[in-house]
Amino acid sequence: MNSKGVALLMDPHPCGHIVYPYTDEGLVGQAVCLFASSGLRDGEGVVLIMSRSHREAFRLRLGLEGLNVQSFEDSGQLTCVASEELLSKFVVGGTVDEREFRSQIADLIHQAKMGNEGLPRRVRVFGEMVSQLRDTNLTATTKLEELWDEVIKEHSVALLCTYVLDHESDHLPDALMAIHSHSIEREAVR
Repeated sequence: MNSKGVALLMDPHPCGHIVYPYTDEGLVGQAVCLFASSGLRDGEGVVLIMSRSHREAFRLRLGLEGLNVQSFEDSGQLTCVASEELLSKFVVGGTVDEREFRSQIADLIHQAKMGNEGLPRRVRVFGEMVSQLRDTNLTATTKLEELWDEVIKEHSVALLCTYVLDHESDHLPDALMAIHSHSIEREAVR
């Protein structure tokens, strides 16, 4: 991973909206774990909204980095949520219910923000929901990204979004790329 990508993942801007389009599961796993582990080690709250298929792999990677995942979850500093379940709560009939999205995400952020001592902490969020929506509903994906931008500003959180690309020539539409404040190019993590 190059130094620019590492720095961005380790210390994202408090209101950064980072996108990482990828083709290599191993590299995205490294990136997500660097993002999450850096936040946990810095005492930040971390919310991982990930597919069921990635959940155990990401948890295992965090454990291999010497982090006690269960302890972080028990303390509320780390929250792991199945993206499929969360999407089903606010995407109905292919349309994003803005009020329900804001409510669900605000609850997750507020829980992660409160430390054991009752003092608020910075929060960073990783999410795969947009990647899952993109395959079936680009309009809803764009709307969800725009809503994330509002949440980022309102709650001062850093967000890392990932999009799986089907093959080397695949790319994200410019409109989706433009919504993000930072991008980790595929080459940046090789």
